[in-house]
Amino acid sequence: MQLTDAVEGYLLFKASRASSETIKTDTFLLKQFIAWCGDGEVGTVASEDIRRYLNYHKERGLAPHTLHRHRAILSAFYAWLSSPDVGLAEGNPVERVPPPKLPKLKHRALSQSNIKALLLASDRVHRKRRAKALLLFLLDTGARASEVCGVTMADVDFKTGKVLVTGKGAKQRFVYLGKRALSALWLYVKDGRSEPAQVDGDYLFLTDEGYRLTRHTLRGIICRLAEVAGIKATVHQFRHTAAIEHLRHGMDLVSVQHLLGHESINTTRQYLTALQDEDVGERARRTSPADNWKL
Repeated sequence: MQLTDAVEGYLLFKASRASSETIKTDTFLLKQFIAWCGDGEVGTVASEDIRRYLNYHKERGLAPHTLHRHRAILSAFYAWLSSPDVGLAEGNPVERVPPPKLPKLKHRALSQSNIKALLLASDRVHRKRRAKALLLFLLDTGARASEVCGVTMADVDFKTGKVLVTGKGAKQRFVYLGKRALSALWLYVKDGRSEPAQVDGDYLFLTDEGYRLTRHTLRGIICRLAEVAGIKATVHQFRHTAAIEHLRHGMDLVSVQHLLGHESINTTRQYLTALQDEDVGERARRTSPADNWKL
């Protein structure tokens, strides 16, 4: 079977298991691979081809995380092709190509003063109740942008603060709002939510025209708030902040893993390292010998 036909079948298989954004990325990167190596038979691709393809992108200056994504998508594609149910390839040539080494990234969380500045800014922007509700929703739950945009009215329990979100691979989990976030959300729903458009009326967070927020729109709201507050902030930083603050205030690692929807606890453990680094830095500043000896 030709690679183009195999990719078409793979994307059909994956469509019921992944988000539209993931499908879009997979489509783009798999087409890039075919454009590079040619539309040959699936069985003609060898490990050396994969290695040369990744080196080609490395020489073009692609970041290690992007190279890692290229390899992961090709590996998933060939794992499907070589699975017993499909049987279109004898094996997975990507398995013999080691993944690129990834640099250890420091998670950049927002400080308490950052959050307070954003909340003050929310009083000075259009749809202020929506802005405040979004800020506190993101802070308490650590939900991804796509998860926040996908929450419906029926997903929220306004008595308990329990919210059902749908994450990667259509996996669902519960996240939780504290009293302040729940209060802000209630005010937004009762006195700040746009009149719903018929097609998107059930979604919690709506645009001025009554349609569901997109990830792009949500990012725009946070960027605008950050601009008014005079700081830098992104949607994803709220996820880092939520993880670190939940750990700091006593939530165990497994619970944080479940809250954030991480498949591997090793991903969650990175936040624990970030917390330890941050707290050690704070203690070191308080116990500075030079400062305490007033040198």
